[in-house]
Amino acid sequence: MSLKPCCATGALHSGTTTGRTEKVHGLECYVADAPSGNPNGIIVIIPDAFGIALANNKILADEYAKKANAQVFLPDFMDGFVLNPDVMVSMKALSATGWWNQLYKVGHVLYLLQWFPVALFNLRDAKTRPRIFPFFQALKENEAKNLPVGTAGFCWGAKYVTELCWDQTKTKDGKRVVECGFVAHPSGLKYPGDIEKIVLPYSCAAAEHDMQMSAEQAKQTKDVLTAKTAKTKDHGVEHEFVMYDGAHHGFAVRADEDEKVEAEQGKKAEAQAVDWFKRWFANLSPSV
Repeated sequence: MSLKPCCATGALHSGTTTGRTEKVHGLECYVADAPSGNPNGIIVIIPDAFGIALANNKILADEYAKKANAQVFLPDFMDGFVLNPDVMVSMKALSATGWWNQLYKVGHVLYLLQWFPVALFNLRDAKTRPRIFPFFQALKENEAKNLPVGTAGFCWGAKYVTELCWDQTKTKDGKRVVECGFVAHPSGLKYPGDIEKIVLPYSCAAAEHDMQMSAEQAKQTKDVLTAKTAKTKDHGVEHEFVMYDGAHHGFAVRADEDEKVEAEQGKKAEAQAVDWFKRWFANLSPSV
């Protein structure tokens, strides 16, 4: 897993969260319930490096629950570690112009240098993987025993959603743990290898300006997913790739609400995810 400075850009969102926090399979979780009380499926969010503490991620969980009529889990896969939201403030400050701002940038750089090594240590694969995959297995054996599971991953979390869509992780009795996945501005992927291994329905929302997914890597991803869909569509498995022109890394979670174009792109990516989950949940029987 790599954590580049672009992963920490963005802004805090306004809004009131409506879910609750509780322990689920040993992890602290933010839980948003389906408005009907009878969910069509379960969605698990594997967030960016700002984790469960970021209001944006909780607001997104609430929106998924409401619009997809799903129960949504946002687990603390990072075991208490989260990037401080002030990191976003410092990242934004680095793009400021003017003589005085150049002086202030020194302090912001020093602040950021405190955080990135800590983030790399706490988000390393050896530490987080043992929490992520067992959580999905336990969820499928319990709360989702008779419900389909979809998973959404952003930046750091997208790598694990991609791996879950390889369909190699199973429950003890051999059941798949997820039915579909959605990722936005993924990081830490190997191209095209990680995309070629995908076998479950997979939807990708990409940013035009993204150090973690270059234009060539975006093209590879689109081409691989398009070719896969052509081969598996008749067997009920499809994939999609949507490029959001003008968007930057983090737009699906941390788009600046004052930047109207990028904020609109973020809402479109949210709709993309909701439509994806609704589609695949509807294709499955209640006794998945």
